[in-house]
Amino acid sequence: MIDKFQFLHILAGIGWEPEIRGALTVLVGSLVLFGSVWLILNTNLGNRLGTLIALAGFFGWMLVMGIVWWIYGIGLTGDSPTWEPKEIIYGDLSQSESDVQQLGSNQIIVTPAIQIVDQYCPGLLESTVQVQRARYVEENVDLLLQYDAPKPYCTESLGEKLAVDSETIGDTIRAANDQLISDAEQSGIEDSRVLNEEALQERIDISIDDQRRKLQQLTLSGLAALSGTIIEEARSDGLIATNGWNLQSTSGAGEAIASADAFLISDPASPFVNGNSGDFFVLDTYQKGGKPKRSSDGVVDRVWNEIRNTVIFWHPTNTVVVTVSPTLDKEEIAGQAPPFPEIDSNGQTISVVMERNLGSLRLPAAITTIGSALAFIGLCYMLNQRERELRRRTEEWETSTAQ
Repeated sequence: MIDKFQFLHILAGIGWEPEIRGALTVLVGSLVLFGSVWLILNTNLGNRLGTLIALAGFFGWMLVMGIVWWIYGIGLTGDSPTWEPKEIIYGDLSQSESDVQQLGSNQIIVTPAIQIVDQYCPGLLESTVQVQRARYVEENVDLLLQYDAPKPYCTESLGEKLAVDSETIGDTIRAANDQLISDAEQSGIEDSRVLNEEALQERIDISIDDQRRKLQQLTLSGLAALSGTIIEEARSDGLIATNGWNLQSTSGAGEAIASADAFLISDPASPFVNGNSGDFFVLDTYQKGGKPKRSSDGVVDRVWNEIRNTVIFWHPTNTVVVTVSPTLDKEEIAGQAPPFPEIDSNGQTISVVMERNLGSLRLPAAITTIGSALAFIGLCYMLNQRERELRRRTEEWETSTAQ
């Protein structure tokens, strides 16, 4: 049997924290702050008038705070907006029973992203590879790209993100390995990171394959993130037609992609349940509905869009479709970045259909603001009526005294 002292030692070893210090701190601070003001007003103006003035000041302050919370979505907040999964579609989207079937392969026109780049910016990737190689060989980063751009968006910045300079990749990896060998010889130690010729060539091949795979697996959403103008031009030329849906860039659809990612690895109906985001590759993302978007970034369009969306009190359904494809399993190399995912050509595409739940982020602040405003107005009215009554009685007393 455990005696009293042993039991006390057991209790002392348990970290018991009721977590009321924060609540007590706020409560005591509020009582001291408001209570001190109320006490001073009561001692100078009397209990009833002092209480009315203190409450009017409190609710006036809460009104101002509520307005700030309501505008900026801070302070007392509700549920944040989220994307809620509604449907999982395996294979072609035409199998869906909702509007998503409009994205079926037989109803839309989708030109491969790399083909669009080659058509609108012919020779850009080759010229970029040449100038990158020249900069590396000559050790001169100031060399300029010799390319007559047919379009304003055919810039070196776009080419650098897509070009694959296999020679420079190989030379860079070899130089890094030679540096490891030199450092190991100077220190007189054996460095496990040093690669022999066979392992070195294998790493070079893997790095080059990863870069080429990035180019081959470039999606339209990925290209839209690099240059939205080229996508708009391809759409106007009929190379892209999404049947009333909007193609989203990977950067613009980041939240939706993250929600689909979390859903796919957690939902029991998903083939990727209990897996990780490396088990699939995100393809294109489409969006439809919601409030109207502005047509340009001009000042007039920005102002008009804000006014129009403010007047529209209802919230049209906002739907997004995130399409993914399973990837092949690849062995990760210790000390190296994970290999770029390779799409399984025999795998079935999976699409997650989600709707936007706007939540209630500003609802608590709105209720606080409106409630505080009503209380403030009511208290001010009571103070006004009290003042009127005081003046009336004072005038009556002065009149009766004068007589």
